[in-house]
Amino acid sequence: MSATTHKVRVVDARRIKHPQFPEIEKHYFLVRAKDLPNGIRTDANARDPNGLNRRVYREVHESLLGRDTTPGTFDLMNKGIVCLADKVRRIDDSNYEIVVRDGQGIVDGGHTYKIICDAQEDPALPDEQHVEFQVRTGITDSLITDIARGLNTGMQVKDHSIANLDGKYDWIKEDLSSKPYVNRIAWRESDDGDYDVRDLICVLEAMNIFDFPNDCGVHPVAAYEKWSIPTNKFSKDFDVNKDDLSQSKYLRLRPLLHEALVLYDRIRRDFRDVYNNEDLGSAGKLDIVEEAKGTRKFDFPFAGLQPAKYRLTKGALFPIFAAFRNKVEIDPKIGTARWSGGFLSVLDLWDSVAPELARQTKQATKDYGHKPDAIGKNRGHWTNMHQTVELHILRDQLKQQKKHPKR
Repeated sequence: MSATTHKVRVVDARRIKHPQFPEIEKHYFLVRAKDLPNGIRTDANARDPNGLNRRVYREVHESLLGRDTTPGTFDLMNKGIVCLADKVRRIDDSNYEIVVRDGQGIVDGGHTYKIICDAQEDPALPDEQHVEFQVRTGITDSLITDIARGLNTGMQVKDHSIANLDGKYDWIKEDLSSKPYVNRIAWRESDDGDYDVRDLICVLEAMNIFDFPNDCGVHPVAAYEKWSIPTNKFSKDFDVNKDDLSQSKYLRLRPLLHEALVLYDRIRRDFRDVYNNEDLGSAGKLDIVEEAKGTRKFDFPFAGLQPAKYRLTKGALFPIFAAFRNKVEIDPKIGTARWSGGFLSVLDLWDSVAPELARQTKQATKDYGHKPDAIGKNRGHWTNMHQTVELHILRDQLKQQKKHPKR
């Protein structure tokens, strides 16, 4: 019978003896996510930790990174992890050792455990995220199966799944039905897709000229910071305008959707090359540029670009992407959004302004912190990106006026 020993650094610890079975002890640890020990076996877990639906994996992962919740609240929103162990040794107030033998290990919260372990090398993982780690000792083998069966996780149905059932995403499905990536989009939490309808709504929110006019000085930071806000706005907008959807703000953004996704992919893939070509340093060393693991490559299905080893993280992407709201205008005849000068002019603008946006983003990592989450949530950085694109457009217009002066 083999056993493994794992060191646990804790923020808080307490121990309780079971009132009915005094040989059983429950150790409650509050552990920083970054300090959770890797490699604890999952022999006692009734579920396969690797079998988690990609959508659910992403839900918990986004919560862990603080992108859809307030950083520091992960332990308040997650049930935590339960581990069965042979013994617990106290080293000092902050450090413990747990000994796990065959048949023991993670009995509940295996998916949470895997997600945290996978994220520990991610620079976007906030230092202040914690998880409750409960270790039970003195459990006989005959009780393990009953405990594993009893510790089931109940999950509340997500709002976007209800919205899908209500048909609120039907026009998006219709618009994208002929696109090669449509089957990769999850419309409800049980769908297995690489992308989520909430990703699409956040893309629309970034271009939402109705709620965030280019001259208002306020920006759609929630498109990155907390995707539940744009998703709920989308749903409420549908409810308010269901008798006349032509008045829906998001339906009026409809003409932008596919091309906005193309721009999203272009920026995400191009950024590293732009950065390197401008002699700003090595983009691959930046926390805001992520590298695919092993032999994998990131793909860019919206724009149909070749797969690449690197891509820009969302925290750095969204302030740049939303700055192209400068190229969105309202069609005065029908009241819908459109690209000023057509979408090809948007791509041309990206090509010409990209070096300056890369320089400003590099400066932001110095000013606001190297982690992508820090600049993705910084209002000043969003304003700076928007003003950079706006100034570039105005300078272009001035050049054109000088070339072709009015008589």
